[in-house]
Amino acid sequence: MTTPFPLTSPEPLVMAADPGQPAQFRTGTVVSFATNQAVVSIGGTSFPAAYLRGASFTAGDLVYVSRQDGSWVIHGALAGVGPNLLAAANPSFEDSPPGQEPLLWLSANVSGVSSPVVAAPATVPAGSQVASVGTIDTAAAVHYLYSQPIPVEAGWQFSVSAFAGGEYQPTDAATADAALVGLWFANSTNLYPTTSSADTVIVTANDIVQQPPYTTLSGTVSAPVGGFMRVALRSSTVGLQRVLWDQVILRRI
Repeated sequence: MTTPFPLTSPEPLVMAADPGQPAQFRTGTVVSFATNQAVVSIGGTSFPAAYLRGASFTAGDLVYVSRQDGSWVIHGALAGVGPNLLAAANPSFEDSPPGQEPLLWLSANVSGVSSPVVAAPATVPAGSQVASVGTIDTAAAVHYLYSQPIPVEAGWQFSVSAFAGGEYQPTDAATADAALVGLWFANSTNLYPTTSSADTVIVTANDIVQQPPYTTLSGTVSAPVGGFMRVALRSSTVGLQRVLWDQVILRRI
């Protein structure tokens, strides 16, 4: 059984198997599931875990996971957390081939000029592909890759998460930034920058590291107005830097 390392957590886990250690319990996200093979992500690290006979999971499920004596076991999917509202909107960028723009996602240059394409790097948090965003002319740029619209009412709260990883040349400094941003629209057809309220920065990760590992971005956001929300993946890059994105999850809470 593979032991995940490193795990980012307020309370560090014991990495070595020790029969004297009590069981540890965490919540995680299912990355992929097939017969006799479940992969779960905890603290930004993905690894295989055992599961109870007869269980079935879907990528994006929140699950209750235990670790004891070096073994990880998925006990089941958590109820009451709500489905991924982007489940049908290509959240893991598997629906278009490498080299093409991500299907069902839209592109906006906040500053400079960037290019979003689907890529298939050797290490991927979910599925086999990611969205890769980087500058075209090597100048500094800020880019939104944003989702399909989700209807909202003012005051509704959502949890949002995604994986982001840096892709750098050997001479690059690891200074690319990644952020999740809520965009608000009066109707489902308006596109950025025709918004109905100011953009809401949900969470930011500065100077993301060369992947692997991928950095987990997660946070909550309240809708400031009624209408429609789109999740934006904000990439801030310069030179030949790129930001790789995967497994975008949006849930109402």
